[in-house]
Amino acid sequence: MTDITGGELLVRCLHAEGVKFIHGITDGTYMMVIEALERLGPDLGIRLIVPRHEAAAAHACDAYTRITGEPGVVLACAGPGAANLLAGLMCAEAEGSPVIAFTTTRRSDISDSYVHQGGMQVSRHLDIFKPAVKWNGKVDHWNRIPDMVRHAFRVALSGRPGPVQLLIPENILNEKSDPTSAPIWPQEKCRVLDSAGYDPNAVQRAAKLLADADLVNIHCGNGAERAGAGQEVRALAEYLGAAVTSTVRARGIISDEHELCFHPTCLSRIMANSQADVVLAVGTRLGELNMWGKPPMWGEPETQQLIQIDTEPTHIGLNRPVDVGLVGDAEVILARLIDAVKDLTAKREPHPKIAEFRTVQNQWQQELDEAVADMDRTPMLTGQILKVCNEVFPEDAVFVMDGGNTTLWNIHYHLPRAMRTVIYSMNYGHLGTGLPYAIGAKLARPSTPVYCVTGDSAFGFNIQELETAVRNDLAVIIIVAVDGAYGMEKTAQRRMFGREADWFGHEHAPVRYDQVAIAMGCHGEYVEIGSQIKPALERAQASGKPAVIHAVVDPVANIDPPGNWLWTAARTGKLEM
Repeated sequence: MTDITGGELLVRCLHAEGVKFIHGITDGTYMMVIEALERLGPDLGIRLIVPRHEAAAAHACDAYTRITGEPGVVLACAGPGAANLLAGLMCAEAEGSPVIAFTTTRRSDISDSYVHQGGMQVSRHLDIFKPAVKWNGKVDHWNRIPDMVRHAFRVALSGRPGPVQLLIPENILNEKSDPTSAPIWPQEKCRVLDSAGYDPNAVQRAAKLLADADLVNIHCGNGAERAGAGQEVRALAEYLGAAVTSTVRARGIISDEHELCFHPTCLSRIMANSQADVVLAVGTRLGELNMWGKPPMWGEPETQQLIQIDTEPTHIGLNRPVDVGLVGDAEVILARLIDAVKDLTAKREPHPKIAEFRTVQNQWQQELDEAVADMDRTPMLTGQILKVCNEVFPEDAVFVMDGGNTTLWNIHYHLPRAMRTVIYSMNYGHLGTGLPYAIGAKLARPSTPVYCVTGDSAFGFNIQELETAVRNDLAVIIIVAVDGAYGMEKTAQRRMFGREADWFGHEHAPVRYDQVAIAMGCHGEYVEIGSQIKPALERAQASGKPAVIHAVVDPVANIDPPGNWLWTAARTGKLEM
């Protein structure tokens, strides 16, 4: 057999893993990867997506894996490219996204151990990346490329998924050798693909707790979304008449319009969390934004029992004592749990408290609706953007959130109706993810509308990726809520000092984001009142191009967005009811 380069060997390994996209800015250290993609990519079904910044590439991979459930792959060059990539991987790690990152070094005789000698674009990749990923390693020999790629995917997808980094020196990618000395195995031969592992005895114990319970609350985190467990969550909730709540990341696990579903920032959600006598936590650690699973948001551990499902054993009982822990894939375990519950109890009507929770949420929703009712109000409220988007976009459209206070408006006014349709950097709150997330989502679902509502500050972080969207014909729609400032920092100032301080430097110079977009080849729109949003969206969709809508929003109202009290309570750890 003809000798092949390490670059071709790597591409063939990625093909064996089912990879469809590789994100990376072309660089001399991995020209043999690019050569192999040019020659083999069409036949192997692998496409190169070239961004304008490596962090944006990692964000796009993060979104892609959330939509598809498959890992995303990013490639970064020695030195600067790897440095740029780091922020994106830190965000992916916080969100539990299996992003596979390949970074290159200069040739082995001047890299790593020889940094002190002054090689150009040489850095200690393994040391730098180690805290940001689940695992990282280095390929030291050509024929170990398949072994290390298999291990990277295995680790990224096991337990709680997360990013990994694999370092490959330039000379190994350039080296040619006999491919028979480095066999490539199919996925099913090198790791567990079927999420069938679970403890039947633990399932029976959990089923008995649920069957004996009066009021059950099923609380879902991103592990439920990652497993695609929406149908099972809904079936179990409807059988038990249970309340369903979720983290912001898992919104859409069942439709917000379902009678058993309660909004994550409404008092109805806190009532369900705290009043249930059994909580079934699905794919959540009950972290900071869940007040660590502690009262008063939750019941006292002595009286409220907890069943916890997670793929990662170390998450069981992490922040709150657990009565039954179930380790495994949420979709698989919930399916078994439903069968076990049905053997123990008959189907129930919704618990009487559901009506009480619904009354509270309806009143809350009415207040939200009344606040945005005047669509000719000037300047508009950010919530009016979401009100129109709910009407214009279909239920399977992918919605991306970005920003500080803009995200609070998004959370309150967006109406999720389907699983895996909401993308947000919940655990890291990483500004600038919105446009790259939208790009990754559009690659995952090319025929589905993808739109992002972002603040102007957040949009500025990765605005250059508009050109990436144009070049790759990705017709995402970005609505920029423009208040001309770092709005959440104004909120924090007012909270801390009782005033605004001119020295803070939070105001931006005026920018017309629609005109910037047009200059990059996008469609652009400018709106000042809510009634202009729908026709602007319709024109944006009709253009067939990536589009940016510059929406002027009320900067004063944006200082105190809805839900600010709950955000503050979560951040300070002080929830008063």
